[in-house]
Order: sequence, then structure tokens, then C-alpha cells
Amino acid sequence: MFIPVWHEYFGPVGLNLGVIVLGFLVLILAIVKKHVKKETKLFEVSFLLFLVGFLYFTLHGKVLQLPFPISIPEKPLVDNNLTFNYTLTSLLTFIVFPVLLLFLLKSNVSLKSFGLKIVDSRRTVLYTSLGSIFVVSLFLISQTLFGFTWIPEYAFDGLVLWILFVSIVSVFVQAFFFMGILFNRYLGHENGFLLALISILTFQMFISSSSYWAISNIIGSIAKVIVTWKTRNIYGAASMSMITNLIDIFLQVT
Repeated sequence: MFIPVWHEYFGPVGLNLGVIVLGFLVLILAIVKKHVKKETKLFEVSFLLFLVGFLYFTLHGKVLQLPFPISIPEKPLVDNNLTFNYTLTSLLTFIVFPVLLLFLLKSNVSLKSFGLKIVDSRRTVLYTSLGSIFVVSLFLISQTLFGFTWIPEYAFDGLVLWILFVSIVSVFVQAFFFMGILFNRYLGHENGFLLALISILTFQMFISSSSYWAISNIIGSIAKVIVTWKTRNIYGAASMSMITNLIDIFLQVT
């Protein structure tokens, strides 16, 4: 069974409806917690979900189509406009506007809160190594059982640009938001299991995949959450994602 991304376009606006609905659920939970006179950061989390739920498809499918129009059907590693569009969309959606929103909300912003500061380098190396072994093994098993070809052809410049801007830059940007902001930033303020659930669900709602790959992605995301929790930085999760992305590209073009 194929699970598509639940999104719609309303004129010049594109919405990820799954993320918007999740944002409303988090907002309701925040109101309930506030009603019983408990301090909560879930209002911020819900605002961030509304923001990315609005921004991603509005930018990717509408605004950035003007400078970087994407060919249909999409041609990854051939159409460099797709690479630039996707990368700029990721940067604006998952770093620039979320950080700007936090500044406007006068929320505490620091490198440590975002998981950009390494507190214990040895612990980071250890858990990053263990996590990478796990997600690579999971990916290779999944690829063997139900892998598919999504790159029928490629150009050398397209391959280089994709590796640099998508497999490295965009993947790090996404780790910054899903692991750094939605999870690491609010540890100590909210229940860790709840934050992990929100982070994993939000990430999955941006991915079209079969049910088998969805299960594999969720298991991999759980591993990245654990590594982030153990190290209190996003570098482990980002490295794990980069490695599997690069392996996927290698398998696709060879």
C-alpha cells in the first residue's frame, strides 16, 4: 500500500494537511495543559507545525517555481532546478522561518538548545557510530526486501549538486528542525516520548512511501531520536541520515 503526502493547493498556497491537523491536536493539548495551570511549551510546538505545514508546499510548489521551475515528471539528478528548489525550500521551511518565529516569540534561542553544541564528544562518537550501524543495516535490509529504482538516469553535474545540496545540506537542515527544534529544544520542558512522537509523525508526513518503507523510516527515526537524546546534539542523527542517503544514491547509480 502506498502512503501519499496529504497536501492540497489553494490558489498560491500549498498546505501539508497532515501536519496542520497534527498542529491542531498539539494546540488542543497545550490548551488543556494550560487550563490545569501547568507551564507548557506546546503552544510554540503547535505554531512551528502550522508554520512548516504552510511553508513547505507553498514554497516548493508555488513561490520557488518562478525562479526554479521543476519539470514534470520530476527528474532527480538531471533537473538541477529540482535540486535548487528543494534545497532552498528546506532552508527556508526548516531553519530560517522557524528560528525567526522563535525570535518573534521571544523564546530562548541558543546553540545548545538546538543541539548544535557538542557537550560530550566521546559520547557523541559512540552513539553516532552505533546508530549509523543500525540505520545502515536497516536500510540495506529494507532495500533488499522492497527496494525500488527512483533514478532512471543521471547527469554528472546533477549527481554532484544533488549530493552536496540534498544528501548533505538538506538532510542536515531537516535534522536541525525535526531533531533539534521539535525534540531536543523542548527536552526538560515537555515529556520526551510526546516530543519524539510529534517529531517522528511530522517527519513521516513529508514522505510519500509504501507502508513497508514507512515502517522502516519510523524505526530509523526512533533510532535518531535515541541518539539525539543520548548525545543532546543533532550531529548523530544528521550523520545517520546523510550516510543512508549517500548509500541510496550509490546503489541507484551503480
